[in-house]
Parts: sequence; C-alpha cells; structure tokens
Amino acid sequence: MRTVMRATALVASLAFVAAGCGGSSSNSKGSSGTAGGAPVSGAQKGGHLDVLALADVDSLDPGYWYYQYDYMALAFPTQRWLYSWGPTDTKPRPDIAVGMPQTSADGKTVTIKIHPGIKYSAPLAGQTVKAADIKYALTRDLEARTGNGYAGAYYSNIVGADKVLAGKSTTLPGVTAPDDTTLVMKLTQPTGAISTAQALALPGTIPVPESYAKKYDTGSQSTYGQHQVFTGPYMIKNDGKGNLTGYQAGKRIDLVRNPEWNGKETGDFRPAYLDSISFLGGTDISVGSRKILTGKSLITGDFAAPPTDILKSALSTRKDQLSIKPAGSVRFIALNTKVKPFDNVNVRRAVAAVINKNTLRLTRGGPAIGAIATHFIPPGLSGYDEAGGAAGPGDDFLKNPNGDLALAESYMKKGGYPSGKYTGGPILMVGDNQPPASKTGEAVQSQLQSLGFKLNYRQVPHATMLSKFCGVPKAAVAICPNLGWGKDFFDGQSMVDPVFNGKNIAQTNNSNYAQVNDPTINSTLQKASASTDQAERGRLYGGVDKTITSQAYVIPWIWDNDVDMESSNVAGVINVFNSAWDINFTSLKGGGT
Repeated sequence: MRTVMRATALVASLAFVAAGCGGSSSNSKGSSGTAGGAPVSGAQKGGHLDVLALADVDSLDPGYWYYQYDYMALAFPTQRWLYSWGPTDTKPRPDIAVGMPQTSADGKTVTIKIHPGIKYSAPLAGQTVKAADIKYALTRDLEARTGNGYAGAYYSNIVGADKVLAGKSTTLPGVTAPDDTTLVMKLTQPTGAISTAQALALPGTIPVPESYAKKYDTGSQSTYGQHQVFTGPYMIKNDGKGNLTGYQAGKRIDLVRNPEWNGKETGDFRPAYLDSISFLGGTDISVGSRKILTGKSLITGDFAAPPTDILKSALSTRKDQLSIKPAGSVRFIALNTKVKPFDNVNVRRAVAAVINKNTLRLTRGGPAIGAIATHFIPPGLSGYDEAGGAAGPGDDFLKNPNGDLALAESYMKKGGYPSGKYTGGPILMVGDNQPPASKTGEAVQSQLQSLGFKLNYRQVPHATMLSKFCGVPKAAVAICPNLGWGKDFFDGQSMVDPVFNGKNIAQTNNSNYAQVNDPTINSTLQKASASTDQAERGRLYGGVDKTITSQAYVIPWIWDNDVDMESSNVAGVINVFNSAWDINFTSLKGGGT
C-alpha cells in the first residue's frame, strides 16, 4: 500500500510510534490522541457520515486499489475478498474464503474453499460469487489495462502469470475452479506470501464475474470500475443497471446500503452501523480540519495530519478527537543510481550524512507524526529487528539524526571531490508542490546546497510527481525528496521487494525509484519470497534492508504516524492494517439521532 499517495502526507502516503524530540528510538513517546480505539461495544446503527478529503480515490477499479484512501473509501466498505482485515488484525482473516489456504507438501499447490451464496448487487442481483470469478479477477490483475501495482510482485509465481504480465496471453492456467466453491492455484515455486494468505488479502482477489465484466475489460484501459458490482455492506449509489450515479470525479462518492448484502449468512464479520457515507473531495485541509473538530458527523479522509498549528491546538484541547497511530510506512529520499553523481556510493552516503532528519520531521509537525527512521522496514514487520531495530544497522553516515556536514564532506572526498563539495552541473530534483511535503523538499534542497549541490528543483502536483517524473525512469530525475512506502501486509516483503527488486523496474508506474538492480539483492529477495518460515523471512528481509541502507540507495527519515480526526459525536474505529478509519466499524454516538 503506497501510503505516499495519501494526500499531503501516506503512501500514502503510505504512517510507527511517536518519538521524543530529537530522538531516534521508536519506543520514545510524544503527544498522542485518544480516539480511534477498539470497536465500540453496543454501538448503535443508523445515521449519515461525511468524510472530508483533499482529493479522490485513485481508481474505481477493485483490481487497481492499492492506496490507503482506496481501502478506506471503497475496498473495505463495498467489497469482500478472499482474506481481509478486521480493525485489530495483524494477520489476514478469511472473508470470502472459509478458512486459511491449504498448501501441498511441495508448496506448489494452494487450495482455498469459499463460502457459497455470497450475493452480488444489481444488476446481478440473485447471482452469487463463484470461485471462477476470483480466477478471472486474478487474471485481470496481471493485465496492463487494469493498472494493478502489486500483481507482478506477488502473483508472478502463479503458473502462466509471466505470459499474462507480458501481454502474450489472456488466460491464467495456474488458477482453476474445479467447482463453484473451490479455487486451486498452481505455483512455479513455493511462495510464502500466497500460502500464508498475506498476498491474497489484497483487493486483487475481489471477485469479478467474467460474463458481466468482459465487455468492460477491453482496450488499453478497463472501464469495469465504473460499472462494477458489489459484495460488501455498502455500494456506490447506482441506477441498478450498472451505472454509478453516486460518483463525481474529484468531488464526491456516495455510499448507500447494499440490499443484496447477506453477510451474516455467509461469514462476513463487518457490522456496518452507518446508513450512508459521503466522501467529499476538494476540501481545503485547514478549513476541513477545523470543521471536523468543531462540527458533527465528520471525519478525515485522505489527509494524514492537519496543519501543524491546528494539530498543536487539538493536542492541547481536543485530544479525544484525535487518533495518532503507527502506519507501518516510511518516508524517504530516493537517489537515482542511473544518474550521475549518484552512481557513486560515496556520494550517496555523503547525502545521507548531511540530511537533518529532525528538521525534515518538523516540516510535517514534529515528533507526534512519527519516529526518526534508521533503516527502511518500519516497526512491526518481519525484518525490522533483524535490520537493527530502532538503533539501525550502525552505518556512521546515518548515526546523527541532525546531520553531520564534516562526515558528509569526507564521503564526498572519497567520491572524487577533493574539496568535499560537489563541483558538477545542475541536478534535477522533483518534489511535491503542496505543504507540508513542499516544505520538506525545500529543507532537503537547503541541506544539499551545503554540500555544493546545484539543484534544478521542480515542484509539481503530487500525482504528476509520480506519474511523469519519479515513477518514470526515462525522466532521469536524480533526487525525489517526497517519497514514501507503506506495507501491503505485515511482512518485510511488502516493503523491500517492490522498491528494491530489479525485476520491478518499469517504464511507467515504477516503484524501484533508485533503479536498484543488484544480483545479490535480487536473489535474496527471490529466496525470501519462496520461504514459508517466518524466522527465515525475517532474517532475509532484514539482511536486504541492511544492504540497501549501507548502499544509501534511499535515505529513510521517518517511520510515519497517521493523525486522524473525528467530530465529537463520532465513535470512530481505526483499522491497524491501513491506519485509517474503518467505515464498517465506525458509528455515530446515539445512532441516527
């Protein structure tokens, strides 16, 4: 889940615990809110909730959903999939599936039984979910027209996936449905993230009925999302004929109850207290934050923290309306190894040494918004402890969270710059043009100038930064200061594999921002991916984290917290998986009154 895409913060933007001022320990404490606790006992049903957001979801297509706001606004409330996440879950739980995957002795065959009788919404009212619908969903995940950002990383070991990914086939022989309630997956090699259900707890396993969706899955981009059918307790308001009437791009999404939802009969764990929910885009972050704190029946959507002045005031006077939770994500600066001088490891280490992480954190609100990061994998995931935990691996160029100019200059000298200063031409850096990310980028610019770097610094809208610059290798951006990455599940694979595996370098929608293609890293990631032993996975992913930290491909500077807000009459519940409000468990105090 790319928390970097969560507006002005992730991901989403992809956000772990609040750190004390100037400290780097993930166990130190800062101010925190008290909202967003466990599901409320005796919560009342009814009422309407408005969610204030800066922007829109990234797509309406369930095969695309990947970011925090996608989960909050659409995935969790409107759909069911093989395995999902309750508010306090750190392991996936069966949803459409009856139980956990059954894996053969050689690890290459995975069998999953699903609940019979789960109903689709209109225009397929009366039709039920079949195993073949999940097979079709997995196939379309691998097709370019769907735009899925993780299928190549997690589903490529399914037999035939390589041909679908390459556009050479539209069938996936490695997934079969011998009957309506049985799904069988054949793998080219054991794959831990599939056999443990971690990678099957992604929206890519939301069922899509081929007979209905095929007509929309044509051309260069699927339009199924605009006509989708729903299996969850809510649905986007529609005309019952396959046309969404409750969606206005960039402005609003109106969710109403799905009359076909039969969750209690088919193993669904969602209580779905609210009658309806509207997600309202185009909100000014300052105005929206104040409205939520002083109004009624309002919560935050895609902004992970209010402006610093509002946050400071709210921590003092409205602490019970704030939820500050670890997000399982990291913010980092990426250095493109294909652009000089960052093909030189000592120059990269010099940049890592000069960065003042405490200053960068202040641009986002200070210690309350996260702990100083000492390596890439955040707390709570396999590989974190093995990579050094809060203290980090021990590289000298990352030891001082306030930066060390003298040490940075010594590394520049090792990199071939006798004066300790960069003496080459201008370097392209592209960052976000909206605060607080813009302020972070400007701080990075100032710190790099102390090493003599002359920057051609372009600030552009966040989506443009990724779609035209940092996520496009041919753009040859040397430095991307406003990146972040969040977990797809509670495992180190979801952090380091998409961002540092050479096979994930893509010409568009590239997540390997530094363009790392190290054979040793690649082979270690392949070994770790196949492992079903959690201890071994932790050792391997922690080892990769140490390597990427030592090579300074990226400079991690904070493990995020997300700061969410609610009105005083809202009994909000945060889902620890994506660190955002869980609409299915959130209610209004007094219900609809």
